[in-house]
Amino acid sequence: MGVIAQPDVVLLGRRVAADQAFVWLAAGTIVSIALASYLEEFVLKSLPNYDFFFTMAFFELAVFGVVSHVTIRLRAATELASLGGDGAVASPGRAAIGPPPRWSDVKWWRLEPRAAPLRLYVIGATCLALYASLGKLAYKYVNYVTGTVLKSIKLVPVMIVSVTWLGRSYPPHDYAAAGFLTTSAVMFGLGEAESNREANYAMGFALSFVCLGLTAAQSNIADACMRDHGAGVDENMLYVNGVGACLVFAFLVISGEVFQAFAYFTRFPGAFALLFVRSVVFYVGAWLYTLLMKHFGAVAAVAVTTARKAITVMLSFALFRSDKPLTAKYAAATALFFGAIACEYHKSEVRRRREERARGGAKEGGRRGGDDDTAGGGGDSPGDDSGEGGRRRPGRRSEDGRGGATREMDRELAPVRIK
Repeated sequence: MGVIAQPDVVLLGRRVAADQAFVWLAAGTIVSIALASYLEEFVLKSLPNYDFFFTMAFFELAVFGVVSHVTIRLRAATELASLGGDGAVASPGRAAIGPPPRWSDVKWWRLEPRAAPLRLYVIGATCLALYASLGKLAYKYVNYVTGTVLKSIKLVPVMIVSVTWLGRSYPPHDYAAAGFLTTSAVMFGLGEAESNREANYAMGFALSFVCLGLTAAQSNIADACMRDHGAGVDENMLYVNGVGACLVFAFLVISGEVFQAFAYFTRFPGAFALLFVRSVVFYVGAWLYTLLMKHFGAVAAVAVTTARKAITVMLSFALFRSDKPLTAKYAAATALFFGAIACEYHKSEVRRRREERARGGAKEGGRRGGDDDTAGGGGDSPGDDSGEGGRRRPGRRSEDGRGGATREMDRELAPVRIK
């Protein structure tokens, strides 16, 4: 794919060859999220009389929130131990050194001071709680593949707003992808109507479209928390998922679903284990995706998620055929969806080639600049962020109109957006 440029990568404290690290991270991401998707569809479609969609959303939010809190506390304890336990605050970019802390020394009950205001987190948590809950509820009315396709068409409303309101233009492959996705969603809807005339598939479509708006709003709020207020990704994940889990749990108590779910899990204890394992595996996939973004960039991550979508669709058709008979409409819809995936992969390849040309030009310019500096004794040093000839300033906008800080934010937001 041409995305591996580093000589080696540090994973879990070990130095690994870049090509080997990419294979591990890509395979881990695909396998983890595909397994989480399989477990989710198995719970929704195969468990007898399972009708607890908000309970599944609560498990997911709670696991993400708890693991985020554990991550924050372990990092804080490690930094404190590396400083000799004097309570000094480590700088954000400082790596913790020294022995890992003992679990008994970690102050699990403590919350670090927030960087972003609580009201933003409450709004983001509300959007995420509704998105997770309504997204699960949509699978009651449409099959898993149709729901996956509907979640993928978030590109379409974004493009419509950008073109009509902001006057932005897109390359042809983006328009092609939008057309493939839209037509695929329509064909899947027709296939739903043909194969299951009793299901209220229109409700499933409506809920999925509502979820598109909710996830767009939640992503923008996460952007604001991290870019405008300097919040870290762990803080964002902790408060958005933690508060979201509390909101969903309050609904479970008010609606009485928590008591019905408890009775169901008493009869089928394996269902509880499946929900928990599915949430943990999904978190592992999100974490591996974050590492993939961090070490290999957005282009490689897009290619991996493109493969993941294709595998999810194929596995769903292969393993859960009861609600997805391979009719002509389903076959056409699947082909169109794979056409959209091909456009997405082509887009990532175009971006990769553009970045390679830009890096080549930067290296050539750096060599020329070095010669000029040697001859004239002037110019900016490579490490000077304030100079025009050095690295780009954090706030300076690149040729594509996106600042360097924004590109870094894309990496940080990976575990937020993958949901």
